[in-house]
Amino acid sequence: MNDENQSLQQEEFLALTSIFGTDSFKANNIDELTEEFQSYTFKLSLENESAYSSQSNRSENSLTLQFYLPQDYPSSSQPTYEITSLYCGTLKIDDKLRNEIDEKFEELFVPGQVVLFEWIEFLREFMQQKLEQQLDKKVQEEIKEKLMLEDEIITEEYEEQKLRDESNQIADFPIIKSGEPLEHKKSVFMAHLASVQNVQEVQIVRNTLLSNKKVAKATHNIMAYRIVQDNGVILQDNDDDGETAAGSRLLHLLQILDAKNVIVIVSRWYGGIKLGPDRFKDINNCARDLLDKYGYIQNNNSIDQSARILSNDKNGRTKKKK
Repeated sequence: MNDENQSLQQEEFLALTSIFGTDSFKANNIDELTEEFQSYTFKLSLENESAYSSQSNRSENSLTLQFYLPQDYPSSSQPTYEITSLYCGTLKIDDKLRNEIDEKFEELFVPGQVVLFEWIEFLREFMQQKLEQQLDKKVQEEIKEKLMLEDEIITEEYEEQKLRDESNQIADFPIIKSGEPLEHKKSVFMAHLASVQNVQEVQIVRNTLLSNKKVAKATHNIMAYRIVQDNGVILQDNDDDGETAAGSRLLHLLQILDAKNVIVIVSRWYGGIKLGPDRFKDINNCARDLLDKYGYIQNNNSIDQSARILSNDKNGRTKKKK
């Protein structure tokens, strides 16, 4: 080892021990040294920098390295190293992770300049990022599982509540009927309808349906109705409930089917995945199936026409009622 390399190595060692302390960065015992390499042990701890490291029942977020300095470091050769830890917290130190570290270490080394501090600082940021990514992935998986669970219980709880609601309705009160749930990319759609003769009954049906806690929690409750008065004039209106243009499309479906004296409400529970224009098809398909089931579709021609509209979004657009 020439005098310049030896001097730079000694200065680097003193600087690192002053920064990290002798408990974290220390030279190995003299009997562990060889003629060609100076060996150091370094323990990188992330305990004070991790938002989740203080949680109980977790492994310590740290890893231990051995640095080996050849005699011609830093003039021409870079240090070699070995990660002796198998895990950093719950993060496994696998071959892929080691290769990423190797590539960055080689990139940081410049002949003639000491590099251990830069290596350590890179490794600190790198491992912190990997631990955060692992935590984010776990949180996303937990959210996904929660959404799936909520989707599964929507139908069961809703059906139970629906039976209770129907049993409490008096004889002259509009009976609310609900269709089967339709699931599309984690979103759940369900249609409801009732026979109505005036606007007052429309409001009663709507308020009654929204008193159901599951329906009230739906992301959107899209509504449309058509009522034929004694003089033949048709009263009709719609409400998007935040799902832009969905209400007018639902009303247009009622018009095409010539459905009369009926209110239709389609509930949507958003599942976290955007559906684009397909959501309008899902809404109208749910409504059409329920209307057909309870005899509100007048003839086969109207069924065929509505099917063509559902398959062609452009033709299915209607202007909003002023």
